[in-house]
Amino acid sequence: MRNELMIDIETTGQRPGCKVLSIGAFGFDKEGLQCEFYRRFDPKKQFEFTDDQSTLDWWQKQSQEARDEAFGGTVSPVDGISDFKKWFYQNFDTSRNAGFRVWCCGLDFDFPILQYFFKVFGYSFPWPFWTQFDYRTIKNLFANVVKPAEGNVMKHNALEDCKAQMRGLRAFYQM
Repeated sequence: MRNELMIDIETTGQRPGCKVLSIGAFGFDKEGLQCEFYRRFDPKKQFEFTDDQSTLDWWQKQSQEARDEAFGGTVSPVDGISDFKKWFYQNFDTSRNAGFRVWCCGLDFDFPILQYFFKVFGYSFPWPFWTQFDYRTIKNLFANVVKPAEGNVMKHNALEDCKAQMRGLRAFYQM
């Protein structure tokens, strides 16, 4: 398998500047071994960020289990981002010849929100912009292949969403 990484976040909004509740990442290192990362951030430690009422209303319609998971984080953003970057650099090579790709479900959501989140806490993205790809496009163009392969178990859990999306991406590659 290629050097692929899927990223997913859960948030309290839809634009940069909203709170990031969790980050999940699932991928394969260059030898094809699986690796994963998951952190749940403490929303009370994100004073700089806002909530969108429509997103909070949406969360109220989700299961109690999903809400508890999303809003129960205790990790400070600084520690969580630092942990993520250490994990990332241990597992991925972003040099031009490495074939690295980082995916999310919609280039207009996860990446801009995360980039702003990282920046506010003094961090930059660990990958170059040209390695960012949109899984949502593949999912919509090849729905008959990708969606059945996802098999998501727990909705609105950033890590479980990453795993499901990576299963869909693998099905696309095998097609």
